[in-house]
Amino acid sequence: MKLTETFRTIIAEQKWYEAVKDSLTIAASPVIGSVVLLKKAMQLYRGPNFEKIRLIFPLADWEVTAVTFLQKLGIVTGVYTSLADAKKYVNTLVKSGAKPKEIVIGSHGPSGGDSLLMTREGERFMFDNSFLTSFKPLVQPDTKVFFTACYGADSLLALKDAADKLGTTVYGASGVYNYITNKAQKGFYWCSAKDYEVSETDNTYEPYKFSDTSAVINNIMLPVDDREPIVNVTIKDGVFPVNVPPFKTEASDLTSWDIGSSSYDGSKKVGTSFSLMNIESDIARVPGLYNAFLDRLQKKGITMDASQFYGAYIKKKIQSGDIKISINAGGRATDLMALKPVADVKDVDNEYLLKNKLCGKMNKAPISWL
Repeated sequence: MKLTETFRTIIAEQKWYEAVKDSLTIAASPVIGSVVLLKKAMQLYRGPNFEKIRLIFPLADWEVTAVTFLQKLGIVTGVYTSLADAKKYVNTLVKSGAKPKEIVIGSHGPSGGDSLLMTREGERFMFDNSFLTSFKPLVQPDTKVFFTACYGADSLLALKDAADKLGTTVYGASGVYNYITNKAQKGFYWCSAKDYEVSETDNTYEPYKFSDTSAVINNIMLPVDDREPIVNVTIKDGVFPVNVPPFKTEASDLTSWDIGSSSYDGSKKVGTSFSLMNIESDIARVPGLYNAFLDRLQKKGITMDASQFYGAYIKKKIQSGDIKISINAGGRATDLMALKPVADVKDVDNEYLLKNKLCGKMNKAPISWL
């Protein structure tokens, strides 16, 4: 077989052959022909129109040497020991207008699946995908992003978070990833950037608790974090023999409670819990009200303890809506009686993401190195 025919058989894409055929025709030896092919490979992967970006962060000396060689062959785009150096290169690519179809971020990863990037300079983004903001300008909706970090897909929450930050489907390896065979110990997984809202709950709680004998309201549970809720009380005319103007009552025993937490980074969604202890005394401060209230009880022939009846009466009127309690917290007003039972949102884990098809397992590697 002639030398030019051999080269044409090796080259996969016709456009490559058309671009180099004249040079190959006059090539004196396979060595010179290989040089021609090497230059074309570097042009393909390094020019502003290349479709594959492969940024590798090796750890050991021999890895740096090996990956640098792959860079010269055009298989790897860049070899970096720090994120800062990679960012500089990425900025250059962004300015060039590159719109790659594939981005590979290659590094080692610790067991546990808590890191998608580790660099030789000691940077480990444990439960932290903030480094992705530097790569995001290169990512298009159809860009395939693959993280080679070992165990990177053990925690699908980390992979899902990366997909959300980049706005595209991302891929990772579960267990140990082998560059040579392009295989993962426990297979490959993908996670999409699809939005989701957790509706499954573990435990449900009543949104407030009335005292049995008074208008004291304990454990009012708000699904917002607000250290200074403002509580307004409005009373309909006729509820008391003396009209009561709207007033504010103090929230006491303020504390926080966990609405839900993430097993990915340990973050928690926090709500506010508090009690209203002073509504009875606040109303009683209205001049002449308490004595007029006692007179009303006497005229009706009610002989029970007046103070006990007073508290039970206020409680009844709150429950009927004649006394309205409005809570301003988290930038909005909420009627106490409109609060719904609250629940701890079920923790999002691998099982949840797979069941709801936000992530899934693949039969083969998402990319080919050749």
